[in-house]
Amino acid sequence: MSRAAKTTLGTSIAATISIVAGVHYLQIKERETMYKGVERDDQRQKEKRQRMEDLARNRERETALRQLQPIPDHSPQRLA
Repeated sequence: MSRAAKTTLGTSIAATISIVAGVHYLQIKERETMYKGVERDDQRQKEKRQRMEDLARNRERETALRQLQPIPDHSPQRLA
């Protein structure tokens, strides 16, 4: 094999290895990014559940307090 052929072959192999390694690296980073999205979604759902529980608890407290001390319902009137 001539020197030019060896150089071309070596360069082709090096380029191929670099491209394959780069693609694998990008796939790993993309997978990590996608998993972080799943973690954020789980956290949002957990926070939403907590807010709903707090809301239900506050409504129960409001009902109990209204039974102890009735408050007339006055809706605020808008000024035109």
